[in-house]
Amino acid sequence: MATRKGTTKPMSLIDKHIIRSTTGPFLFGFSVATFVMLIDVLRHFVELFVTKGVPFHTATEVLILSLGHTFALTIPMAVLVGILMGIGQLAADGEITAMKASGLGLASVLRPLLAASLFVTLSMIAYNHFVFPDSNHRLANLVYDINHKRPMMEIREQMFTEITEHTTIYVKEKDEKAGIIKDVMIIEKDAPGDPTPTVTTATWGTIISHDQSDALMIELHDGEIHELPEDDNLSRYEITQFGQHNLFIKDVKKDMEDNKRTARGDREMDLRALLAASEKQNLRRDKAATKATTLSAKLLNRQWKLLDPENRSGLLKGSKASTSKVKTQKALIKATRQESELVSRSIAHQQRLESSYKTASNRFMVEFHKKFAIPVACLVFVLLGLPMAISTARSGKGVSLSLAIGLFLVYYLFLVGGEKMADRGMMHPALAMWLANIVLTLVAIPALMITLKETPLFHRKQSSSPEISKESTSIS
Repeated sequence: MATRKGTTKPMSLIDKHIIRSTTGPFLFGFSVATFVMLIDVLRHFVELFVTKGVPFHTATEVLILSLGHTFALTIPMAVLVGILMGIGQLAADGEITAMKASGLGLASVLRPLLAASLFVTLSMIAYNHFVFPDSNHRLANLVYDINHKRPMMEIREQMFTEITEHTTIYVKEKDEKAGIIKDVMIIEKDAPGDPTPTVTTATWGTIISHDQSDALMIELHDGEIHELPEDDNLSRYEITQFGQHNLFIKDVKKDMEDNKRTARGDREMDLRALLAASEKQNLRRDKAATKATTLSAKLLNRQWKLLDPENRSGLLKGSKASTSKVKTQKALIKATRQESELVSRSIAHQQRLESSYKTASNRFMVEFHKKFAIPVACLVFVLLGLPMAISTARSGKGVSLSLAIGLFLVYYLFLVGGEKMADRGMMHPALAMWLANIVLTLVAIPALMITLKETPLFHRKQSSSPEISKESTSIS
């Protein structure tokens, strides 16, 4: 019993020492990765506060809420950096060799790392379920409020911006704080794809949002209104010059609310909501597929009946004269052809609906599996990082950091590529999200087994020249 107690205490100290040695590099990797991924968010923060005049506390809230989706990726990368740099430093200082000399194998190093990474994995899964969706939803709401109070934020310089499906605006310059737009062109269409839109140009103008209605007013100065004729008669081309013209655009606020307020996106849902949303889309897909099958069956049944002579004679029973029968047959053939075309279009429409519902379901399931796959990557990086850290211990921290970045880049490419393929229906969502973990695990297990057997992962070939052999013989 005394011997066991004596061996338990040093093992506990070693576990703490290993965790402590990897904690510093983990925090370093987490800070660097978070900063790199937040560069674009920081640029947006400066743009909101300095250029667009958004209050500092509001811009800061946008920045803080934007941290939510970065943590999901930076924590697994930080785990990999912590393993490569922390364990690599222990190996470079000879502490791993000292542990081996004391009878402790690399399994004693792996055990506390797996326990710590398991804790991080479970914490990230809980974070992805309870914190991450609400954080994204609050961020989306805040961005909407900013855009609604400052409608010019949606309009970008030297770009065509579609305010509604009927109105498109182009501005060459804009001043956010003064609320002024310059060199304005507004294209108004009666319907999408209208070949004769009304084009309004102005030297400058201002945009005013009406809080009590769904309208947006654009006050234009020193411009022209070009109304194109519906036919090719250019004599009907009208140009109206104005000093000031107020243009009202309806349903701007309503469109934005429909897109954001009434429903959550896939990244704003927790695990239960994602499963429910995917199941709802699957039910819609099955309903569309059933309807397409029913329409096809009815059409085939009707066509089959027309092939039966008795049914045809019944349809032609009221026509006694031969000419009347011919007319009836032609009318019957024409009606059948029209019905076939109508049913074919209906079937094609149902098939398009089925495909869209399947795509929506895949998107929800991709996000569902991602909430598990990315946290589990922490465990995979421990299995792969340990043998890499031991084998590259003498190369320095720069090499360890480069390996971590390269390996995570490969993982990220797998993740993004799988997500795109799953959204397009080219790959099952589960396989798309777990493929990176599967591939890296298949690489990690053999490398880990070789390292646990005390065989270097990247061993150097020993020189076997005759001169060295003779020299060693003479010394002996």
